[in-house]
Amino acid sequence: MNPFYFGSSQRRIFGIYEPAASGFRGNRAAVLCYPWGAEYLHAHRAMRQLALKLSAAGFHTLRFDFFGTGDSAGDMVDADIKGWETDVELAIREIKDIVGTNRVTLIGLRLGATIAASATATFGKDVEALILWDPIVSGEEYLRSLVKATQPSKSRLFFALADLQAPLEVQGFPLTLDLMREFESVDLRHCIFRISARTLMLVTERCPSHEFLLTLLREHGRGPFEIEFMTSAPPWIADPANIGMAPVEVVKRIVNWLE
Repeated sequence: MNPFYFGSSQRRIFGIYEPAASGFRGNRAAVLCYPWGAEYLHAHRAMRQLALKLSAAGFHTLRFDFFGTGDSAGDMVDADIKGWETDVELAIREIKDIVGTNRVTLIGLRLGATIAASATATFGKDVEALILWDPIVSGEEYLRSLVKATQPSKSRLFFALADLQAPLEVQGFPLTLDLMREFESVDLRHCIFRISARTLMLVTERCPSHEFLLTLLREHGRGPFEIEFMTSAPPWIADPANIGMAPVEVVKRIVNWLE
């Protein structure tokens, strides 16, 4: 494990590089994108286990904290989704320079997966494979779940964004009005048809938004885009029954799909 900073003096990004296990030749590389907020904390062990399994399979991996989160520079109140997409691009460049490769696999969990997908749609020439692990398909659906977590009295079916008093504190993380608006506008369906990389979407927690996505894909097709539904405890949720447990089958599926 090699922790370091990359990016610029204005945007210092904290990353952890895991080299491929000894005995492997080649320069396969993967960038891992974390989820947001408390989900980042809960999923940290699962993402580390994924990085270690990828390393054992011959991948050089880089996982990093988005600007304004974790150990990266900046404050959450200054963060935005476009900036986080830039962080993905910076991470891709960094692993390419470290390993000496032209192509990278991109893997994201939850909001990190959605950001990875949007970034791939924008500068996908460097991405040879994309794995979306329980991505946020509907930002409105995601925002409702965040609000429900911090304001249980809010209806699951309806609330007006204008009625919310920002910044909210969602399990210890500030959610500004600007970021709420950005989260609400997220829609994975807007970018999937602009992604040319081979893509696997793994779903362990099925949501209503997945039905809309499946219908869209059936109607219009989307080349090398696979969706698989698996049964696994969500590592981004604090659950006393699953503390310390890694989603072994999901991690195994990701590694096998890439091999």
